[in-house]
Amino acid sequence: RDRLRAKLSYTNLGFALAPETFTIAQLRDSYAAALGHPVSATNLQRVLTRRGVIEPTPAAARPTSAGGRPATLYRYTARRLVVTNPFAAFRPPAG
Repeated sequence: RDRLRAKLSYTNLGFALAPETFTIAQLRDSYAAALGHPVSATNLQRVLTRRGVIEPTPAAARPTSAGGRPATLYRYTARRLVVTNPFAAFRPPAG
């Protein structure tokens, strides 16, 4: 598990935890489970998009009974292991 946590920080290994397309909330839940601490969906999206690891698709998730705008679906830009930032680390929230 420690190795998985480390690799999530500096590679695109999350592709192995996610379906072909996913919402940021689904991806956040996968990262939180693997890392063992809460993950901000907004920060996760920002970091992975800036690194070119994920990209939005033209599709949207199915509407839910809660209403609101359907979530954008994303996909990994590569479905193979790529080192994206060798000096990065996801850390638990301070506090």
